[in-house]
Amino acid sequence: MDKQQIEQDSQHEEWLAAIATQLAPVFDNSKEGVYVYLDDRHKICNERLAKMWGYASAAEWAAAPDFLETFVATQPDRAQVSANYHQHVHRELTAYQLRFTAKRKNGRSVRVETQTVPFSYDGQLFAYTFVRPVTARAKARS
Repeated sequence: MDKQQIEQDSQHEEWLAAIATQLAPVFDNSKEGVYVYLDDRHKICNERLAKMWGYASAAEWAAAPDFLETFVATQPDRAQVSANYHQHVHRELTAYQLRFTAKRKNGRSVRVETQTVPFSYDGQLFAYTFVRPVTARAKARS
């Protein structure tokens, strides 16, 4: 890794630490899983999401190398998650809701519903996402 990449990674980690501090009341008290995503190497989540997806801690979840391959169960869902992320977070700057099948650490799956909002910090776009398991009784929100 070159010096510029090391400096950039350091900046990204500083941003995530600051965001984690600002969002601590939400991360600590939300009844839903929550994560903030910059890229595959720079993401944070609350303990509720880590546990929901079978990880021992938020730090273990954040260390996973590839979001789509690690956390999204099927190729069609990966395509949908990626397309929606790029369209709404990077092109339109709009919030969106999505259902997909998440992959837990043990390989089992859980159907989830997410609500994502683009979030700007120091000029950089992040995805701020709330996650809840979909139960058989739950109806899609419009």
